[in-house]
Amino acid sequence: MSKIAKIIENNPNKYILFLGRVTNFTDEELRHFVEAEGMKYANSYQGEDPNTIGLLVLSSMLSPLEEQISYDLYDAGVQDLSLGAFESYLTEQIKPNTLLMSLKLSNDQSRLRRLLQNEAFSNEVYLKLFKMFDWGGEGIYENDTNRDMTIAFVKRFYRPDGFRDPAMIYAPTTVMNIAQESRDPLVLEAILTMPNHTIKVSRYEQHRPKNLRETVAFNEAINRETVRRLMGYNDTQIDYFLAGNPAVSSQEQKILYRRATPEVRLMLAHNPTLSDALFEELLGSEDEVVQSLLRYQTITPTRFEWIKENPHLIYVGKNPEIGAVLDRLMALHYEPLDRELATNDGLLVEQLEILYSRYGNLIAKELALNPNTRAELLAEFYAQPSIEILKALASNPQTPTEILEALCQRQDRALNPYLAANPSVDIQYLRAFQLDPSLVRILANNPTYANAVLQGLGL
Repeated sequence: MSKIAKIIENNPNKYILFLGRVTNFTDEELRHFVEAEGMKYANSYQGEDPNTIGLLVLSSMLSPLEEQISYDLYDAGVQDLSLGAFESYLTEQIKPNTLLMSLKLSNDQSRLRRLLQNEAFSNEVYLKLFKMFDWGGEGIYENDTNRDMTIAFVKRFYRPDGFRDPAMIYAPTTVMNIAQESRDPLVLEAILTMPNHTIKVSRYEQHRPKNLRETVAFNEAINRETVRRLMGYNDTQIDYFLAGNPAVSSQEQKILYRRATPEVRLMLAHNPTLSDALFEELLGSEDEVVQSLLRYQTITPTRFEWIKENPHLIYVGKNPEIGAVLDRLMALHYEPLDRELATNDGLLVEQLEILYSRYGNLIAKELALNPNTRAELLAEFYAQPSIEILKALASNPQTPTEILEALCQRQDRALNPYLAANPSVDIQYLRAFQLDPSLVRILANNPTYANAVLQGLGL
């Protein structure tokens, strides 16, 4: 039994005195609850017998007079409790289904708003309440009431398990962050009941989600109900983001395909859960779609039979998901495809050796790019006077250290961009590259250089 339950049990017919401002419940609601618990409700004290007070509930907002009353009653031995603790207890006693039914019947939005400010509700109950809020046809920040509801939502769900910048709670982009990062399907489902908040994107970012619905559509944590609702909007941009989402079922993929634009078909080609039936159908689509299918989809023996004579077959060469058919692909002896395979880091040393024995130095540039190529063979390639092979070696993180150092010491402007991007290049050379303004952006994306900078800053 909780502390509050014991106090209530031991003080029948005595008063629970509330001092200070109470925002989450009305006087009527508190009185009804207290009387149902077998006690009496009071929100003022005029010097009555302290023995009539069974419990003192204190808000964090007390007037000087109320503070003095609290001191006097404490000295008289009256037990006190914070308002937050009492509200948590009260909330625990509420039957969620009864509360939800009451609100549905009354549509009491004023009461609903107060309940949504109560942090004691579980997320499950809170989200059911949240979906009942009426935004009044206005945006999530367009009036004080909507803004309060949005901020309460953000406080609860913006990065609840990790560090968050308190200032971000009030930023207009934070709801978008929740829609993008949340892994709770019920949170994402609730977001769709909000007005469709939009952010500006540049003309270079047109394929990035620009509103809440598009952002939710791209989130892999969405449930069936959310997918159904998103598809119900029949919006091409929402379809675009849904098409690439692995949470979308094969049946839903088929519906998207039937009403698809070329852009939606392209996103379907990237979806890792694409059904075999749609894979085969998409092979008859635009060249870009077919190329993406071959580049990104897992190629099974069944799919291999459909693609082995496809004019775009070379695009499968860079596909990391070809292990099940790699021997069949190499058995085709198709030189353009073999050149692509030579750069694929999914191939083992032995398979790369087969390609080398087949073509020799004709594919030296491609093999020089592959981190799985033997170090001895990379050293042989270094002896060749080809700038393209040297660029490949400069890019390869498995190129022997002595070769990378030799390439850096050349101070060749044609090689430096490749070396600046290589995380295996020694930091002393990377620091030297920072003197060249054209390499600064490349260095920023090099983890070795970035980590050294952060360590230098003590981060």
